[in-house]
Amino acid sequence: MEDFELDQSDRITRRIAHGVYRILHNRRVVGEELWGIFGLLGGGYRLMADIDLIWPAPNQQRAQLDLDGAWSARKFWVQLELEGKRRVARYMLGDGELEIAIYEEPLRYGDPSRASHEQPSALSAIARAKCVYATKVAYGPHTFLDYGSTLLNFAHLRCLPLRPGAQARIEAIVVTQPSLEPLALSQTYCYVRDEQITSLVQPFMITRRYTIEEHTAGNGRKDAPFTTIWTDLHDVVIKQEVLLGKETHGCELVSYQWMGEESELPTTARSSFGL
Repeated sequence: MEDFELDQSDRITRRIAHGVYRILHNRRVVGEELWGIFGLLGGGYRLMADIDLIWPAPNQQRAQLDLDGAWSARKFWVQLELEGKRRVARYMLGDGELEIAIYEEPLRYGDPSRASHEQPSALSAIARAKCVYATKVAYGPHTFLDYGSTLLNFAHLRCLPLRPGAQARIEAIVVTQPSLEPLALSQTYCYVRDEQITSLVQPFMITRRYTIEEHTAGNGRKDAPFTTIWTDLHDVVIKQEVLLGKETHGCELVSYQWMGEESELPTTARSSFGL
């Protein structure tokens, strides 16, 4: 088994951006997401998120996505703690395929990771857990990984430099919740227009408005979610709204700092992010 640790601070050379989202369900606050974007030693990037929710049931999630210099996914690690169990999923990109393994273990009383943000390594979590799912799926050069964090839209938009009015259809492997198993579908991203909005981080800011539609088996789904996102000029999502039937889901950025992507930026230790 590859030595894949979530905490690899020696690989992080700089912090590009960090912030906090508040997460909404039917316009009611149900949680928050702390996130960071980092540059890696030797090139490439890392996205990290720490999500705490009270809906639909209290749960905690931690996710890490590593990407190459062109913002294409290389490996994804996610941990979900829900209803007394911890699930850990590992998605590793190989030659034209995605190797997926999911592990599960009961959460024990006194488990230190339940009471703090100290991150257990993927190896230590897997060593204690039982493998409940393993498979390999085809993964092409234009396939995207997706998850229930709007941070991944940042990576997708970096790969899709759309102009206003243009759209692009992608193939996506969605890491579903709470099973963390893969779901293959198509998504259409459309850059609608530039739009001025008032946000919690900046009043009267110019944003890029995008929509995302999902498709399965080549057809549109009547029950598919319809997503609208507003990003700043760096492609960081400022606000997101998802319509699913009669329910709405979304998030809003409540704090945010962009430091930039240049390699001469000072090194920032991962531990200061708080994951």
